[in-house]
Amino acid sequence: SRKMTPRLTVAFAMFVQDYDPERPTDLRQMTTGIGGWNAVEPPTVELTLAVGLWNAGGPGDVSCRPGVRRPGEDNQYLGEGDTTVRDPGEMIILPLRMTLTFDRPGTYWAICDFDGVPLVEVPFTVSTDAPPGR
Repeated sequence: SRKMTPRLTVAFAMFVQDYDPERPTDLRQMTTGIGGWNAVEPPTVELTLAVGLWNAGGPGDVSCRPGVRRPGEDNQYLGEGDTTVRDPGEMIILPLRMTLTFDRPGTYWAICDFDGVPLVEVPFTVSTDAPPGR
């Protein structure tokens, strides 16, 4: 009999501001970008990429490599980690914290590979437009 290994599918992936790990499913502070970019003080923003995964396979360890793709550049990985999946049908929520300096306007992509397979790409748009409510 073939050994079951984890097989992850993405339920959701989004950027969340002020993420509280004590309340992992509270995703109300979702964000898709920022405005007001300027070259004199390029913004540095702390974001959490909340990734929800379903396990469509068996138990085991899964390696995860989060990263970012800046406008006009290739993927750049920010590290590597492992998570253990216990049950088929289990939902895993990974809060991946990133502190990014946005050195130019454009669309940045948060990326995440699981066991070498790129499963997550989430856009974050940085514009020179004034932020709303200013």
